Amino acid sequence: MVNVLLSFLIVATMQNLVLTAGFDASIAAKMTKHPRRLARFSLALLCFTVCTAAAFYPIDQILPETWLYNLLRPVIAVGITCVLYVIATVILGFFPNADRRMRHLLPLTAFNNMVVGVSLLLNLQVSVSFLETVAIAAGAAVGFLLVSAITAEAAERMDNPDIPSSFRGLPGTLVYLGLLALALMGFSPILNLT
Repeated sequence: MVNVLLSFLIVATMQNLVLTAGFDASIAAKMTKHPRRLARFSLALLCFTVCTAAAFYPIDQILPETWLYNLLRPVIAVGITCVLYVIATVILGFFPNADRRMRHLLPLTAFNNMVVGVSLLLNLQVSVSFLETVAIAAGAAVGFLLVSAITAEAAERMDNPDIPSSFRGLPGTLVYLGLLALALMGFSPILNLT
């Protein structure tokens, strides 16, 4: 459990320090208002999540589970994501129209908490096959798209004049997201992977 918490702490710190300061992660929040951008973002997130989990799977199977490997798992997952980011940047360079549209989305998708988090959770808490790894990674990205669409709908409703002014906008959206998270946690006994 300590390793999982340490992994999440490292990934969250990296995302907040690097992406918020360097890449303006607030773009992700604004993206929910534009369905086309959200679809591109979700597609890129799907690709990075599946590719990172698929590339991390054989490493997880080959290397023995020692305290050193458990300590280096987050670094290896982030390293795989960095290599995939460089490959995606080179590939997009050959397509100028796609490069122009995806340039600001690529860092947000590649270094998203979900990309590394899914890879770290698989085979640490549950033992799954390669196809199950790919399916769980794809399902996480599709789930992100659904929750983003629900959040976009809620953000529009938060500007209602009937809502007290202190809860309009971001505060109301955060309360809504907390309640949505609690509702989604209700499905966890149904979707047990073990």
